[in-house]
Amino acid sequence: MIPITLASNAIHLEAARRLRDGLSPRRCGLELLLWEPDRFGLTAADRRRWPLRLPARPWSYGLLAPLALLGLVGELRLAHRRGAGLGLRLLLARARRLTLLDDGLDPYRAQPKALDPLAFPAGIDCWLFSDAPDWRAPWCGRFRCRELGPLYPVGSSAPADGRDPTEDPRNPAGTLILDAPGLERCDEAHEAFPRPWCLVPHPVAAKRSWRLPLQAGDRCRPGAPEALLPRWQGTVVVGESLLLLAALRLRPPGTRLVIALPPTADAHLRARVAEAVAREPLVHLVGA
Repeated sequence: MIPITLASNAIHLEAARRLRDGLSPRRCGLELLLWEPDRFGLTAADRRRWPLRLPARPWSYGLLAPLALLGLVGELRLAHRRGAGLGLRLLLARARRLTLLDDGLDPYRAQPKALDPLAFPAGIDCWLFSDAPDWRAPWCGRFRCRELGPLYPVGSSAPADGRDPTEDPRNPAGTLILDAPGLERCDEAHEAFPRPWCLVPHPVAAKRSWRLPLQAGDRCRPGAPEALLPRWQGTVVVGESLLLLAALRLRPPGTRLVIALPPTADAHLRARVAEAVAREPLVHLVGA
């Protein structure tokens, strides 16, 4: 039997890393990783973790079809089955065990965007990051939720891709802008955000929502900002992304946090954000 993990984005990959490194009680020596090379890269450590790996391509699923038909897929780990083609549907139908992986904000939405909870058997393992377990939506109770630990632990080090967002030692008391859906609602309030601005673009171009131009002294800083948040001395602005959980947990005391959610934001997620706003005087919600 061989377990197969499907990682379609960096969140899935980080969940898979933690399971591979010992969290899973069913870890075995031989494990296949199916991954999306167009969406993220693998580190040298990842290649050592998964010497057996294939890009998630139709031909890869064709290679795996005999294993599935012979009943040799012991466990299939994935985040959802949205857009599943014939090859993935075959793996889903023939795998002896299914395990769900965290997929970002969906555990905090009453109506997940990617996962259909009813498409998976009740009671299977669902491995979730532990940044905000009290925020989880009711559908999570359908599964056996297992803890991966925080995605953004306190004292986070530099990102795994090697970028160091703290490379500028001046760290001015301006505004850190973590681009995500919802920030388009900040257009009229932008004068309340002290300069200089440090803009971190969303890694997915289609989700970039900050529309105001940068000026002299502002800067754009691509990459993960987890290591920058604990040192930021000004204002933090964040949209509908997992980074709003990081900002709530990692920003220094006294840091003003502005959260902007799009009108389409899930009601359960919006309610959890509203609770944080009511509890913390320096946290504000745009477009409530």
